[in-house]
Amino acid sequence: MKLKSVLPLFLAAVMLLHVLPLSAAAGSAEEDALQKEIDGYNYIIGTNAFAPGYQFTDADPLTELADRIVGWGSNMIKFNAGSDPDLVDRLLARCDFSYVFLWYRSSGAFRDGYSPEEAAADYEAFYALTQKLLRVYSGTSKHFYLGHWEGDWYYLENGAQQTVDDAVTKGMIDWLNTRQKAVDDARRDTPHSDVYVWHYLELNRPVDAMQKGYDRVVNRVLPYVNVDYVSYSAYDSMDRSALTVRRTVDHIYKNLPQKSGVPGPRVFIGEVAAPAVRYGYDDERHCSANLSIIAKYLRCDVGFILYWQMYCNEKEPDGNFRGYWLVDDNGNETLLYQSLQKVFEDGKEYVEAFAKANGRVPTQREYRQFLLRHPVFVKARVGDLFARIAEFFRSIPQKLGVLQRET
Repeated sequence: MKLKSVLPLFLAAVMLLHVLPLSAAAGSAEEDALQKEIDGYNYIIGTNAFAPGYQFTDADPLTELADRIVGWGSNMIKFNAGSDPDLVDRLLARCDFSYVFLWYRSSGAFRDGYSPEEAAADYEAFYALTQKLLRVYSGTSKHFYLGHWEGDWYYLENGAQQTVDDAVTKGMIDWLNTRQKAVDDARRDTPHSDVYVWHYLELNRPVDAMQKGYDRVVNRVLPYVNVDYVSYSAYDSMDRSALTVRRTVDHIYKNLPQKSGVPGPRVFIGEVAAPAVRYGYDDERHCSANLSIIAKYLRCDVGFILYWQMYCNEKEPDGNFRGYWLVDDNGNETLLYQSLQKVFEDGKEYVEAFAKANGRVPTQREYRQFLLRHPVFVKARVGDLFARIAEFFRSIPQKLGVLQRET
């Protein structure tokens, strides 16, 4: 074979030897990036870890709750950091959560006027915490959400009032915008990658505003603040129809100003639950009712649904715990705990299989649809439907009796 005819083959072989390692490296990098997304996937459902009324170890309460949440299968936690900017570091040194929600400097001090000194202190604290989180956790894919307790209870003197003084409204608006500006500025000023710090407002009485036109955070405060996200503590809608639940979430979105650079969904359920006492401490009824409640919000455009909570923190007048729990005061893992644990296990298998087949993780909408099709939620929704039908027929004799008395 002549040299002239061999030369092109030689050059092609040399090029192939250079290209193959580069292609393999690119493929490996893509696989690593996809695996990172799988490992830190948002499984939507989580729980809260606040002031437990009981414990089963000698650890501090937050540590014990965090350990239980990890054992349950969740990669997210919501807790009260008070004014301690280092508490989140101590928590993450033990438990590797991907999604961390914390109340930080949560108070209604703005009600009597939000002074320049108070604003400066809030700004400094939020800027410093945001900057530290961005620096310390850069490259970890972690998401931090800095927020506060149920905002309508800060905003209102009592739950029945219809109007709120303009000075209180302005104080809350200034308070929230100060906190948000600190987070925005720290994100702008701090070099970081693959770590996310956000600020959220939490509201809890949007139904009053939507149905009655009362002054509430959703209509008097939310439209005038630049928050990243809204947390909805959803007790005022959870017992209503799925349609009303959807309309309530849509009403929050209607009042939430647009903001670029913030990935959606921008509304999440910060807490919701029906206590076991409501069902006579019947574990099966308690489980079914709460799964049905969760399913209503899964049908909405929400990013998280955080059940209240791992251990109960409230008691009845007779001294018994009300049953806001996943683990009861005797240490028993409830049927709801077990059911959602099964959902986590199946959800992780679904995400991994989806990613392998499609080269990407499922969108949040796709994952919510998977959850709604899961047997745990299908059974709860069907059971809830039959319970409503049975309740309707049980009520017919009473309704007929009232009608006969009126005629």
